[in-house]
Amino acid sequence: MTVPTDGNGDHDYSDHPDLSGIAGEMRAEWRHEQEAATADAAAQLRHGRSLTDWLRNRMHAGDRVAALVLGHSFVGPVEEVGDDLVALRTPLGRVEIHVSDAIPISFELVEHPTSGGARSLVRRTFRDAMIGRDEQSGLRVGTLLEPDGIEGTLKLARDFVAVVSPHGVETIVPIAHVAWVAPVPR
Repeated sequence: MTVPTDGNGDHDYSDHPDLSGIAGEMRAEWRHEQEAATADAAAQLRHGRSLTDWLRNRMHAGDRVAALVLGHSFVGPVEEVGDDLVALRTPLGRVEIHVSDAIPISFELVEHPTSGGARSLVRRTFRDAMIGRDEQSGLRVGTLLEPDGIEGTLKLARDFVAVVSPHGVETIVPIAHVAWVAPVPR
């Protein structure tokens, strides 16, 4: 059966015996190309993601995360993320963790709930978060030299913190060496 054409019409030749095999091969090739393009796009997205992006996604989802910092584990939902800050809401209270190349740290996704999460309206730095802790007593400050933490009242300066113990001993630590700040367990 011959179909008259002027070369400009759209015709359905799907039941043509000579073209049905070619059409199937073309659809399979197109599917394969689309799957490869999707895999490439997913890899590109994954390769471009930063730790801050991963932490922010955990906060938006309401995930519980475990942070291992200098041998100490803190577990809770992500409450705030900044360029060098992650804050977790733990059973002790809020814990601020300094995310820095100089501080050994790792994170683990503990629980991925089906609802919850929050958006952060600001992007503060670790130092900005310390401003809220200035003059606060009952804190433990973990440092590179004191990974178990120094207990006392935190006093913030431009590039260091002072931790004044209940006995009046003042320890000065550069902010770059502060790994975490948490409430003292009661």
